[in-house]
Amino acid sequence: MNAPLDRRTVLRGAGAALALPLLDAMLPGRGLVTRTAAAAARAAMLADAPARMMFVFVPNGVAPTAWPGSALEALAPHQGHFTLMRGLCHRNAAALGDGPGDHARSAACFLTGVHPKKTSGGDITAGVSVDQLAARRLGGRTRLDSLELGGEPTMRAGDCDSGYSCAYSANISWRGPHTPNGKEHDPRRAFERLFADGPAGESADARARRLALRRSILDALGGQASDLRGRLGADDGRKLDEYLEGVRALERRVEAMERTDAGAGPEGAALDRDPKDYAERIDLLADIAVTALAQDRTRIVTLMLANEGSNRPYKDIGVNDGHHEVSHHGNDPAKSAKFAAINRWQAARLARLLERMRAREEAGATLLDRTMVLYGGAIGDGNRHNHDDLPVVLAGGQALGVRLGAEHASAAGTPLCNLFVSMLGTAGAPVDRFGDSTGALNLTGNA
Repeated sequence: MNAPLDRRTVLRGAGAALALPLLDAMLPGRGLVTRTAAAAARAAMLADAPARMMFVFVPNGVAPTAWPGSALEALAPHQGHFTLMRGLCHRNAAALGDGPGDHARSAACFLTGVHPKKTSGGDITAGVSVDQLAARRLGGRTRLDSLELGGEPTMRAGDCDSGYSCAYSANISWRGPHTPNGKEHDPRRAFERLFADGPAGESADARARRLALRRSILDALGGQASDLRGRLGADDGRKLDEYLEGVRALERRVEAMERTDAGAGPEGAALDRDPKDYAERIDLLADIAVTALAQDRTRIVTLMLANEGSNRPYKDIGVNDGHHEVSHHGNDPAKSAKFAAINRWQAARLARLLERMRAREEAGATLLDRTMVLYGGAIGDGNRHNHDDLPVVLAGGQALGVRLGAEHASAAGTPLCNLFVSMLGTAGAPVDRFGDSTGALNLTGNA
């Protein structure tokens, strides 16, 4: 009897590497004597599928009267797979005597639960973020301990918000109190982080030349893929072909965006040249994240829909004014409507992400079932800059024991960090406290 195919099998060639999806040929049992033993071995492997977490950040708060309805409308196709979390707060995002700077504090506090030091110099100070704590506890099992993505570039210096460093506004992931993790906003570089496999110590120029000579990742891996296909059954062969075509389609979209961005001027100019491209950029980064999770290249992802305080327009949905500008609508009906439209655009990005994750099957469940997705920010009402009753959605994780309903109402003032404590425990990285937590939310429904 043939031994099972190694779950960690990776196709390699010409500076490219591609992990495989879970195939029937990887499941144990083919060499066992009895069907009972084989079934038990397969069930054990399926039950041991990894837990994952993804955090999606929303800048500038929401229009509170319109947001719950627009979120529910966008997420209607995913009813039963998400919960609106109400009553959660981030008190350490408030001024606490430091004056203005709510946008910087929102991003810096979102995943750390820590009040950042007010400085625009090199002495930035926040805290270790929940994604990085999870990456430390769960790391070493995947190529990347974590993956950080965002629609706008990372900044590490300058004054972006009333005396707060730009490092606070442009980053939500923090490796340490003084070290923001940075993020990748270029889909090509994010794609290559997953699939490029050049020699150790390869220079940037050599890498660029190697990638220029390679027409596509599938060209680089075609021979190995053909050899593997010959060893698989019909169902696995079909699954492999669909998977490879999905990766190639992702690569084509990266190439199309590169052609669109060509000649757009200095780095970052392409992000603002055509706002329609921005939705594609976010969706493309989200699809890269889904691929990374599905391939088990990483189990922890953060995605910033934009930097905190971003003032980009959204002309594709009829909003020509800047996001930050319309968030301070002063109850002007026209500005309020534009702000609500941006919130709907953001919720649509989440809905699309969940759709992609539900379409990926793994070990008897979907990728979403095995991934807890937290969506939100640390500003509630974008006009008032409050930091309570935050706009937070928790999705997925049902194969991990998470119970989801239409709404989960916590007592007013409950720290968002209580949710982080619960998520860490569910993911197999339990902690007693995190940030300003006072306990843990009950995500499983067990007493």
